[in-house]
Parts: sequence; C-alpha cells; structure tokens
Amino acid sequence: MSVSSAGLVGCGGQGPGAAARSGVTGTVHLGPQCPVETVDDPCDDRPASGVAVTVAEQVPGDSYTTGRAVASGLTDADGVFRIAVAPGDYVVTATAGMSCEQLDAHVVADSFAAVDIPCDTGIR
Repeated sequence: MSVSSAGLVGCGGQGPGAAARSGVTGTVHLGPQCPVETVDDPCDDRPASGVAVTVAEQVPGDSYTTGRAVASGLTDADGVFRIAVAPGDYVVTATAGMSCEQLDAHVVADSFAAVDIPCDTGIR
C-alpha cells in the first residue's frame, strides 16, 4: 500500500489498523543541482517531493542486496517519508533523478530507523 508520509504510514508487515510502532523514516535528496559548485557559491541538494520509496527485505548476509519488496510510500513536499514495517533488516531506495542509492536499514521493535537517500540528478 502506498501513502504519503505526512504522518501517514504504509503498512508492510503490520496488519491494517495496527499502530505503526516500527519502520523506516528519512529524507530523499536530489543533487547536484548546479553544474558548477564552489565554496563561495554553494548549490545545495533539494528535497525530492512526491517520489516513491521502496522498502525490501535484505538478502541475509548480503548488504545492499534486495529481496522481496514489503512496503512503499511517497515523500511529502519536504522529501520526508515514514513507512511502517516489522522489525528486521531491509534495503531502502527511492525512484528519483537518474538513480538513488540503496541503503541498509535495521529496524528494531518500537523504533523507526533513519535513512537519508541521496539521488543523482546527472547534472555535471
């Protein structure tokens, strides 16, 4: 089930109506935003709004390798997401720009693992 993150949660591994007590939260960033960046003229990444974030099972013993997708959601206007999943090991990624990093997340009971996902715009 996909939902926007603004306080809402996609239920992956926690039944419908269950209180979201564990999962993954974070921000998706797009960068670079400028072809040339200097110390005097920085060009910050920007948040990626309305992009899909996927949480997949992590293949045991193989970091950054995805198994079956278990939950997904959308980022809000600030690029923030919050997706409920049961405790376990996951790989989290987004669909924005040319490509986004795949990041490991270890979720424990009653907690949300934080991941910030950088995505490449292709600007050079």
